[in-house]
Parts: sequence; C-alpha cells; structure tokens
Amino acid sequence: MRNGNREEELRRFVHNGETDLGVRVPQEGPIFPGLIFPGQGYPPNPGQDRPGLSPFGRLAKGNALGKTTTLLYDAALSNDVQTADTEMLRVEGDDLDACQLIVTLGPPSVQAIAFDDLDIAVSSNPSLAQTNFEVTTNNFPGSGAPIKFPPLEAIVHWGVGGAQFQAIVDYVNGVAFSVCASFLSVIAVVSQGAAENVQGTSAAYILKANVGPGWTKGNARRTVFLGALANTTESAVMTVPQFASRVLPIGCVNTAVPAIANGFIRFWQSPAGQASGTCVGSFSWNSNQPFPIDVPAGGLYFSIYNQSGVAINAAAAFELALG
Repeated sequence: MRNGNREEELRRFVHNGETDLGVRVPQEGPIFPGLIFPGQGYPPNPGQDRPGLSPFGRLAKGNALGKTTTLLYDAALSNDVQTADTEMLRVEGDDLDACQLIVTLGPPSVQAIAFDDLDIAVSSNPSLAQTNFEVTTNNFPGSGAPIKFPPLEAIVHWGVGGAQFQAIVDYVNGVAFSVCASFLSVIAVVSQGAAENVQGTSAAYILKANVGPGWTKGNARRTVFLGALANTTESAVMTVPQFASRVLPIGCVNTAVPAIANGFIRFWQSPAGQASGTCVGSFSWNSNQPFPIDVPAGGLYFSIYNQSGVAINAAAAFELALG
C-alpha cells in the first residue's frame, strides 16, 4: 500500500479503474451513478460480466426452470412424509441478481395403473396420466373404490444471501405465487394422511412446476387437517404454517342431512395451548357465513373447538403471504 490516507488511496484506485489491490470498497455516495463493468470497482460480483442479460436471465442460466416429476404415494405409509423422486425447480445465482420470481404449480394428475404394478419405467412416463377431469367414478385399478386424490403439497425453499425460508403450499388444482429470491427450490410432498382423515389412493401422481420472472397476485395457501372432532371437544394444538396471514376454519359434517359446522378457532403463544394460558385470539366461526380470520401477532399455534352439536372433520385453510 502506498503512503498516505488508506481511504483516499483506495478511492483513487477505484475511480481510475485500478483494482489490483484486491479490495472491494463502495463508491462515493449511496449509489454509484455510472455503469458498473468488471474492473471498475464495487461490486463486481461473480456473474456481473454477462452483459445483455436481465437479472432473471443471469439467475436462470444453467438451472432447472421447470420439470415434471412423479410422486409414488403409498397409503400404507400415510403417517410418513412422502416426497417426489426429484426436485421440480432449482434456481441459484448471485445475490445481486435477486428478483421477483413467479412459481407455477400445475394441476396434478394420476397414472391409471394399479400401485402394485408400477415400476420405475412406468412411473416416470407421464403420458399415461389423467387429470381430475379425465378420471372416472369407476374403481381405480388395483383398488375397490374410485380414486381419492391425497392432499398434494409443495415444499418451497427460497432466500437471498444468508437468509433462507421455507413454506408448504397446497397444490390444489394448480396455483401461482411469487417470491423475491436469488435461490429457489420446489419439491412435491404428501405430509398428511390417515390420521387427519384425508388418506388418498395409492398411485403414481404426476406433478409439474416452472418458474419465470414477474409478479402475480398472491393466492398460495396451506390447508392443515385436524381430523375428527366430537361435539364440544377441542382439537390438538397445531402449528400455524410459516408465512400464514389469514385463516378460514373448515368443518365437514358427515351426516345424511347436512348440518352447520360451528365453533371457535383459538390462537396460542405456546404449543401447550389451554394449559399454558397464552391465548392471543379466540374467534367464533360457522359454515353458514364463513369468513377469513387474521392471524394475530404471537399466535404461532392454533386449535379448533367444535360446537356443532355433531361430530365434524375439521381443517384450517391458511392464506400465505407469498406474492
């Protein structure tokens, strides 16, 4: 280093385009007014020497931006988390290229083949798949009943720099949402089953997803099934999904004559629920006039109390603050 003030020396080197010191320092002022090319000072970060590409173009280069995958769902393992055989998306790039990414989860389909007859070659061929518009009310091959689609989900990981996040999103019949990230991965899963009375048919389910730049209206959600609740009983305390903003309680009455599901949803600061005395919100709801409820601050856990007069299957559909 030459004699004199170190800061002045570095500034002179940067402004002259001399970066042989191997030191990255900011330009004068909060924003550098000119174009940044390699060798002209701060940043440059790896990858910024690709002129003509948008931030998404730099992120996307060489990454998997869309894929169809197979999830072999076995109802006999319904208490286990079952995942697809491969990720559908993986985007990794420079943090300075972080941008808004639209994730599209396509409508799921199923291969009309008995589960016991599936092999790797067949299960990886999506040409035999049928959507919910194409399957029939006939017994599904290898079973004694029509098909029941399991509650398919996607685990989404994303982030910028050292901050990474995770959310579980319902597949429903296709959904699109957006995140701002320089890293993104998506894999399909089934995490709920017999214990929540939402067991599906054992089969090969075909799932797809892709990613592109832009913005979309946030409509991602995560449904948590709580299983059967007798009248005047409360569910187990469940964890509020990450990034949940609002929730719509759901009650399904399995009686010959439909009845109005009715009760309370309560939010807790502690997984101990009522025993902890940490309730931060208690909201009445019924299926006659359902409405979404804002998740209160500190309400990281929830439970549903049944006051319907009959047994119900309870669930909670959370809106996620994605996009």
